[in-house]
Amino acid sequence: MGLLLEHIELLEGEAEMATILSTMRKLGKDVDEVRQYLEKSTGKSLDDISDVELAKIAATGANAGQAQMNKDTTIDPADMKDYKQLQTALSIPGGSYIAAPKVRQKYPSGTYPTQSPDGKTIDIDVDISASDLDNIYSAVKSAGKTFPKALDDLKRGNIGAALGKVIDKIVAPSTAAPKKSQGNWNK
Repeated sequence: MGLLLEHIELLEGEAEMATILSTMRKLGKDVDEVRQYLEKSTGKSLDDISDVELAKIAATGANAGQAQMNKDTTIDPADMKDYKQLQTALSIPGGSYIAAPKVRQKYPSGTYPTQSPDGKTIDIDVDISASDLDNIYSAVKSAGKTFPKALDDLKRGNIGAALGKVIDKIVAPSTAAPKKSQGNWNK
């Protein structure tokens, strides 16, 4: 456990990791699909998942995202156009009610298998709602205060670059001297 905390402290600043953890918790409370993923990945209720466990999930996801990005994958231009339209809709009041049916067309309600951080297959019941989209959009904007360059890439529709900037903050050493954690990682 101590080695994991040292690893996190060496690779990430307190503000960035706190943003990642608080965003994961907020999305877990506000978006059922995220809650399911976190709970099924840990075998615990959301309230019982520690910050260390969330950090481990974030680091595992970041490593998987980095590996996927290293495969020289390109984003389908149609997906990029859909994303930009979704972003535009979410930026206007009530836009999520217009966007949600379009997202459900692409990702119909149902059970989708995914991988937990430890590699086991877990099923997530998906039913995208307008409030899910509002909560995700709000979380992205809030996290963007800590990751402004990633938010700029996201606004331009460059999802891969945005994800890469956040991943770099999790898995690549920062150029700044590491800070000692004063947060409560076992909360």
